[in-house]
Amino acid sequence: MRIRHIEVFYHVYREGSISAAARNLFVSQPSVSKVLRHAEDQLGFPLFDRRKGRLYPTDAATELFREVSEIYERVSALDRTADNIRSRKGGHLRIGVLPSLGFAIAPPMVAAMRADDPDASFDLSTLHSEEITPALLEKRFDLCIGFDDKFDDRIRCQAINAVDLALLARPGMFESASGVLTADALDGKEMIGLRDSGPVADRIETFLQNAGVEPLVAISAQTYYVAAELVALGAGFAIVDGFTAKRFVSDDVQSFALAGSPTLPFVAMTLADESESALVTSGIHSLRHLFG
Repeated sequence: MRIRHIEVFYHVYREGSISAAARNLFVSQPSVSKVLRHAEDQLGFPLFDRRKGRLYPTDAATELFREVSEIYERVSALDRTADNIRSRKGGHLRIGVLPSLGFAIAPPMVAAMRADDPDASFDLSTLHSEEITPALLEKRFDLCIGFDDKFDDRIRCQAINAVDLALLARPGMFESASGVLTADALDGKEMIGLRDSGPVADRIETFLQNAGVEPLVAISAQTYYVAAELVALGAGFAIVDGFTAKRFVSDDVQSFALAGSPTLPFVAMTLADESESALVTSGIHSLRHLFG
């Protein structure tokens, strides 16, 4: 099938009629009918049964539509990307950021960069730690922001700062005049665990094991924000990174430092064998200015 066949078939299947498809495509009904017939001729089987002036998709059409819809969405995304590229006035920076940094880090950074360079454009996406290396190698991102600096030689890590772990809890769950808790205060308490959450979760687990304490993990959450919201609702305490802790401190959520807990390297990552673009350099400078 050609792209035009896919486009017409997609709209006829979705709308259920030639006339509605023609309206969506801004073409005439005879044009849609002609393309649809040509697609059926090339495929060698009918896509629709025509009964009493209505179209009914065949079983083959229904099976084909699952594949066609994916292709059509990809083509639509390609068109949107082309439109975005065409409308750009300045440079473009694709940033990948860990979910836990999606609110606290990326928005202030991009806002600062836009203030300095209003013609620059940005594409922000979240990704997990294990996705950073392939994402950079496949050149899906120009710059990634995350925790940890343990990557292979193909990735250049530039330190921005180090971030402490913090504990979030409802007021009254822990008492500490200094705002610092020792690990033994957590033993036997109900904890919201972090599932598959990369270096932060790894360091939390190591910290608890080394301290010899066993909180009761009744709930596991995949993201820091779900864990923090559960804390606010009184479901237990959670150990998170310092950025997440600052984001969620409120009348309903207290933040405590953890004595003896490890820190997390906060880094900007790029491809080691490529020179930095001006926007990447500007992005790293903004990160250091805001969070260094």
